[in-house]
Amino acid sequence: MELFTTAGRRVVLDFLFRREGLAVEIEGYAYHGTREAHRRDVSRFNQVLQCPEVRSLLRYTAQDVFREPDRMVAEIRACLDSLVVSHS
Repeated sequence: MELFTTAGRRVVLDFLFRREGLAVEIEGYAYHGTREAHRRDVSRFNQVLQCPEVRSLLRYTAQDVFREPDRMVAEIRACLDSLVVSHS
């Protein structure tokens, strides 16, 4: 999913629940395991939160996806529910 910050910077998300404004990112250690990658991630997530469509952001590891998918889905559902209630 492609979005743009208020400054016009392009951001690509793993998942976006557009109506609720929830972005979900999945991160693997292989790509994110260095200091430079960590610096880029911090900057990128700040940029994501500057996108007008994004009201909340959840981050998960690849391990969460494969080992604890039920917990991850429950957290996403709870966040979606809270965003719908707070947006009503």
